[in-house]
Amino acid sequence: MRNSGSRKNTGLPLLVLCVAAVSVCLFLLSYRYDNKYTAAGPRGVNGVLELEEGDLSGFVLLTHGWEFYPGELLEPEDFADTRFAPVKIIAIGQYAGFEAGDKTRSPHGSATYRLNLVLPGEAGSCTLELPEIYSAYRLYVNGRLMKQMGNPEPEAYLPVTGNTSVTFEAAGTVEIILAATDYSHFYSGLVYPPAFGAPEAVSLLLNTRLCLRLAFVVLALAAGLYYLMTGLFSRSNRNALLYGLMCLCYAGFTAYPIRGTLFPGGMGWYGLENFCYCAMLMLVMCVGCGLSEGKPSAGLRKRSTTAFLCFGGFVCLFALLVPRRVGGNLSLMAFYSGLIGLYAWVCAFCLTVIAARGALKGEIHNRIMLCGVVAFDCALIMDRLLPAFEPIRGGWFIELAATVLVILVGVITAQNNLRIAREKLALEGKITGIESLVAMQRSYYPVILEGVEEARRARHDLRHHLRVIGGFVSAGKYRELERYLVEYSAGMGDISPLNYCENYIVDVILRHFAALAAQEGVEFIVDAQIPEVLAVSDADICNLISNLLENALEACVYVIGEKKIRVAIKQIHSKLVLLVDNSYDGTVKTRNGRFLSRKRNEREGVGLASVRAVAAKYGGNAVFTPNAEQHIFHSEVIL
Repeated sequence: MRNSGSRKNTGLPLLVLCVAAVSVCLFLLSYRYDNKYTAAGPRGVNGVLELEEGDLSGFVLLTHGWEFYPGELLEPEDFADTRFAPVKIIAIGQYAGFEAGDKTRSPHGSATYRLNLVLPGEAGSCTLELPEIYSAYRLYVNGRLMKQMGNPEPEAYLPVTGNTSVTFEAAGTVEIILAATDYSHFYSGLVYPPAFGAPEAVSLLLNTRLCLRLAFVVLALAAGLYYLMTGLFSRSNRNALLYGLMCLCYAGFTAYPIRGTLFPGGMGWYGLENFCYCAMLMLVMCVGCGLSEGKPSAGLRKRSTTAFLCFGGFVCLFALLVPRRVGGNLSLMAFYSGLIGLYAWVCAFCLTVIAARGALKGEIHNRIMLCGVVAFDCALIMDRLLPAFEPIRGGWFIELAATVLVILVGVITAQNNLRIAREKLALEGKITGIESLVAMQRSYYPVILEGVEEARRARHDLRHHLRVIGGFVSAGKYRELERYLVEYSAGMGDISPLNYCENYIVDVILRHFAALAAQEGVEFIVDAQIPEVLAVSDADICNLISNLLENALEACVYVIGEKKIRVAIKQIHSKLVLLVDNSYDGTVKTRNGRFLSRKRNEREGVGLASVRAVAAKYGGNAVFTPNAEQHIFHSEVIL
């Protein structure tokens, strides 16, 4: 689909700038108001966090002031020994592993985190959120073991990660100790700041986060299954199949909070999530390259497209299979993370080139694609510029941009499906028109044969009449001849016009419906002034006129009294104008501007829908106007 003329590139740079500006503003707002590191609240200092009365009415984020003991898997009684002193005071999220900035130390192994909370007032219930902690841990609160996930003992190490929470009675000073071990994941220990506060406030936070993510995942799954089935059952609509798979991959990529809450597990889940992310980007590339139509469009050559698909397929398989076999191999972990990051940037670059070139050519669907791609580009850049970001309720920058990108690709897919539906409707109407035309010609064949037979009889009789006329002339009986000719002329009756117009197809259709109207007692008036050859195909003109006249004839059936159909068909310059006025009983039903059929259970009639499709095919318009006062239904089609 293309815009015409010089306007096709108008406003494209402004569109890109506006999308980029809106995207950056959205990310900045998320960074400022939905970020655990910029959220307002008290901060711990040197292993102690003092809370006020108002803090416990909601929740606080335990980000700063944690004592950190790398290489130690400690229990509460170990802190009575003065040998154990914290190596440093850290903020959660400041480091991704146990090395804590020390390049000589391994990011894997064991470590212990400790924070003392000073609570005001009397004892009460408190809830501590436990986000994903890599990859096995024990949680102690005031010397009691409150939670264990997996087995953090190095000799019997069992990695299990997931989201959970614990609720306990607390007053005065609350000691929180978290002893964690990791030998298998890309991160180690406590990476995401936990939330602490009133049970109602923490539960509301967790439920809000979970419900928001669940809503998007369910919508993506529903759309994915719908378009997947549409694509499987419609071989000519591969865009629907690609978009269905894209939605399923998006759901798999963003469902980790739901998975972590309901199905705690190991590295297999992490590999599946990364596979869905990489596969989603590759499917977006497939849509952008126009592979659904069997050709690499938008400026990429076939070899380049094939090379990218091979690269993308390798990255997807690598992302899925490698996490299970990492086993603490630091070099492989670094290569894995770097490869997925490089793949995202390559996809972003290629998508930008594809969408920009298509948009410069005036392709509207590439303009829409370009908006989503620009948002994704901005997300990659902002993720680098603002690394200290951990969403409280929403999603990461990449997730927000991926949501926008998937929605916009959905808009393109819906437009494509609508176009295919219109073409299918027009094709069905064309087939119906051809069948109607064949039926009319077949029904007209006996009439032609009868006319030939009448002509043969008339020729035979004419010889007798000429013989009689010759006898009168020879005998000089001119009065008798005059009387005979008068009687002969009276016996011939009225001679009807030979045709309604020069176009054979239109003439056959008009004569067919004229005969049907005569049978129903409907006055049929025709004014057809069109040439022998039309720019409209025979099947389309048959479909168009037949549907209009069939609807008009059906409407006249319900009329009590005078029934009339008036038809006017004219060609004015390059336009073909069809006007049909017919009597009706004053009853019409509409919905959203569409006229409902009396025969199709309150649905739009197939005939009118087919007429609209043919009009749209030739860049025209179809207007239907009922006049309730005069009981005249007016149909006007301009091609």
